Amino acid sequence: MKIASWWNNQTFLQKFFVLFLLFSGVMWVLVPASYAVSLPFDPPETLMWGSTFNWGNAKHPPLSGWMLFHFCKLFGFQKFSVFLLSQICMLIGFIYIYKLARCFFDRDKSVIAALSIIFYTCYTAYIPKFNANIPHVMFLPMMYYYFYRGCFADKWHHWLLFAAAAAGACLSKYYAGIPCLILALFAFTDKDARKVLLSIKPYAAAVIFLILMVPHIVHLINTDFLTFTYIQSGGTPKFGYWGQLLMQAGAIILPMLCMSIPYFLIHLYENWRAPRLNLSLFNKRAMKYAGYIIGGQAIALIFMGLIGHRLEAKWTFPMFFTAGIFIMSFYPEKIKLESQRIFAVLCTIFTVIFLAGTFISHHCRTKKGYHLDMAKVRVIADRFHYEQTGKPVSFITGTLWESTMLLDAYKFKVKSAPSFDPVLMGLHLDLLNEKGGLAIAEKPEKIDAELEKYVDTKLRWHRHEIKFSSRFGKTKEFDFYLAIIPPGALKKNAAGK
Repeated sequence: MKIASWWNNQTFLQKFFVLFLLFSGVMWVLVPASYAVSLPFDPPETLMWGSTFNWGNAKHPPLSGWMLFHFCKLFGFQKFSVFLLSQICMLIGFIYIYKLARCFFDRDKSVIAALSIIFYTCYTAYIPKFNANIPHVMFLPMMYYYFYRGCFADKWHHWLLFAAAAAGACLSKYYAGIPCLILALFAFTDKDARKVLLSIKPYAAAVIFLILMVPHIVHLINTDFLTFTYIQSGGTPKFGYWGQLLMQAGAIILPMLCMSIPYFLIHLYENWRAPRLNLSLFNKRAMKYAGYIIGGQAIALIFMGLIGHRLEAKWTFPMFFTAGIFIMSFYPEKIKLESQRIFAVLCTIFTVIFLAGTFISHHCRTKKGYHLDMAKVRVIADRFHYEQTGKPVSFITGTLWESTMLLDAYKFKVKSAPSFDPVLMGLHLDLLNEKGGLAIAEKPEKIDAELEKYVDTKLRWHRHEIKFSSRFGKTKEFDFYLAIIPPGALKKNAAGK
């Protein structure tokens, strides 16, 4: 009865918000699960990070790996569990974006502000591919909400929850440090928010944040800050210096334009007899807070490009959680019921088209990251290892995707570490020296160079191949190489021996 009473008290858009999140969440689990025989690049790596309890690896902090591994373990590491956790993170993120919007707008405008990000196609397509970024879909909106409430309500629970959310975000990926600095800048520069600096609560939150980060900081010290070496290297820009700056500028501007289209259409509908395109600011507080979050991250990303760091378009998606709030700050206070229905229809049509396109594309186009059956690779690996050693596989290394997907095929019952990661390899060197291991690679030359740091035996690679295809796509061949690392092959000066 309480649920029915609550439901009856909701507005049209609030009811749509609930139903849309349920529909979208379920479908973005079912659709990828319908074609995912294997996983794209990022989820297997993230699962491998979580397969052993460690406070970091050579690339990122540990929380994303822990989250995905232990959640998927509940479901026997079935592929759908990866997509399910992604949608749970997104659902929580949507709720907190809505809660933040309610600090500025009424219920209906808050729903529209929260749902605007679905029109950013990169965000929608990116979410199922769980990696170190996906926890930010949950933690960053939590940070933004609790920080704002802390600044203007100054309650202990707001600041404590902000500290927990900030620690969760930073323990997922260091990029969260940029939003944290932006929020601090907002507190110092906004005359109303600055009053909270006279309270002890934000400083207590900072202390709690540092306490939560201490184990990872100790890990960084023990590994000579190896993760920051990876961050500093950055990789080679794909489009050249000026090309990637233009690409990143487009990745910042175009999503904002895409998310503005529904508002533009609603505006035209409401003013079709006398069209007008003048902008008026109706909520300065909303515009300022959301503008700090979006603009600060945009400046940080462009600065990274200016100093020559590699950039990718998908890195911009954390900017846009508050984009709907920013856009809605220019919209009049009341939205007509007809306009609400138009927005609901646009959300539904866009999502259905995107789901249908994703379903058709992945069932008709063959891709290794979705359609290669690693269970077949495991059969070949088991037979090869037993023929060479007379023993079952106990440790796997090699190229990142192949070794982590093979580990997934073994349901994480063996140990594994990619050969490029000295942090994770260091955890298993005693096992490798005692029982040996299996190396797998698509191109073994690079693996030979990486394993030279650890073993003094020249690996003998054996070529294998299997065929794979999507349901309606053409059949492709996957060539891979296997080699045995014998017991006792570890160099005497290898770390951990």
